[in-house]
Amino acid sequence: MDHRLLMYNMHYETGAGLTIAAMSDQIAKLTAALAESERKRVAEQQSISETVQQIKEQVMNLARRLTTSAPDDTDDESDEDDYVDLTP
Repeated sequence: MDHRLLMYNMHYETGAGLTIAAMSDQIAKLTAALAESERKRVAEQQSISETVQQIKEQVMNLARRLTTSAPDDTDDESDEDDYVDLTP
């Protein structure tokens, strides 16, 4: 094999090897970033689900309190007398 051709092949293989190594490193970093992003997304979704559940429970408790403590409004008068006006 010609000396120049051998040097070219060695140079090409070394360059290709460095390129492959750099690409592999980049793929590893991107994979780790993707995994971290997914972990954060799952944690955020869990937090949102817990908050929604708490709000549902609060609404249900409020609805129960309102239905159990609602004034007996059996008169035929208007509802205006059922509320207190706080303005002076």
